[in-house]
Amino acid sequence: MKTLLGTLLQPASSTRCEITKDRYVRIGDDGRIASVGSDRATGDEIVGGPDCWILPGFIDAHLHVAQWDRRGIDGLPVLEWQEKVGYPAEVRLASTAAARALAEEFTRGVIANGTTTVAAFGSSFKQEVETTFGVFAERGLRAIYGMALNDMDMPAELLQQPDQALDDARALAAQWHGAAQGRLSYAFSPRTSLRCSEKLLRGAAALAGMFKCYLQTHVADSVAERTEFQNRYPDQIDEVELLHETGVLGPRTILAHGAFVDPHQRREIAQSGTSLVNCPVANLFRESGLVDYFVRNASGIRMALGSSIGGGFEPFMPRVAVEGLQAAKALRVHSLPRRGGQTLAPSEAWWLLTTGGAAALSLGHLIGTIAQGYQADCLVVRPEKWIAELPEEQQASALLYTICPQQIEHVFIAGRRVGPTVS
Repeated sequence: MKTLLGTLLQPASSTRCEITKDRYVRIGDDGRIASVGSDRATGDEIVGGPDCWILPGFIDAHLHVAQWDRRGIDGLPVLEWQEKVGYPAEVRLASTAAARALAEEFTRGVIANGTTTVAAFGSSFKQEVETTFGVFAERGLRAIYGMALNDMDMPAELLQQPDQALDDARALAAQWHGAAQGRLSYAFSPRTSLRCSEKLLRGAAALAGMFKCYLQTHVADSVAERTEFQNRYPDQIDEVELLHETGVLGPRTILAHGAFVDPHQRREIAQSGTSLVNCPVANLFRESGLVDYFVRNASGIRMALGSSIGGGFEPFMPRVAVEGLQAAKALRVHSLPRRGGQTLAPSEAWWLLTTGGAAALSLGHLIGTIAQGYQADCLVVRPEKWIAELPEEQQASALLYTICPQQIEHVFIAGRRVGPTVS
């Protein structure tokens, strides 16, 4: 049995992080946390030490596997970026060998950055999704994943027929949902309402309900896409209303971005129990806009954070969280009249990275918390020593702003050490 030793950081709520020195976290043979305390168990293998910290694993609730090695390509509007970068990145994955090589690189990369759970889009190819799920299973990643669905206005190599696409997605869900001791989940993944017919949207929603799977899609991502939607569906109130009518919204649905959801749409999302993923790095990098986290959170929407790789360039989730803090500050500083009151705090960033992100993915009963009975998805990191010498109320902030991937010494998922490197 392994025992982790270090200072334990545990987000207790969106406003409070509990920091406790010299904690022993014992990992049972079943991959769950057996106990958390101040006493060492005789004979256990000790991982970490007094200068280390123990953190819940990070959660990245929105990214694209196909775009992992296409990060940081700047200077293109969203729709042009998709045509020149995003779609070609997917087309190459028709090759199973290319799909496996990229899945290996992706998995190593996210684990090295301390991410233990991803909710990610696959390509339009069934064989790629099968291959990638296989790599996730072998390497120990916890993942929500699915084949991208799109039967309208796509390059010929990625365009699907709706009946065949739904049949393929059904077969993938039957094979992979709940696989690898429950670490893997299937997500029916309509790319956007602009790239899917209503038939495909309704079919995906029906199958997700049948299999009790996830649904994931993009919403209100950019001004250009909002304009395209209004031109295509002049009789629809808005994009969120279409998703509601087709059955897409619900407690197992993950909407990415939402940069331009209005008050009516926010109410619809909140009332349906749907989760919304804030992607602050990608939103600014692609000039989609700054998301007002407070407005969305005040609407009662379940929120998580996403890197949005490769529309975003940053795979290290604490840095994504910091960019969320900076965006909130920018909105506050530049609003007229200037806002008073609360600003987004580091404690809330830690919450979104871990416990809150798990809750938004309906996984809060399994992960995101370091406590007895939870899955042992944990990090052991060795940050700069001076952080531990600060007053306790300053430590969570200093750690968030200064932690880097090179300080991660061990990554555990379901009690298994999976990185940063595994021979």
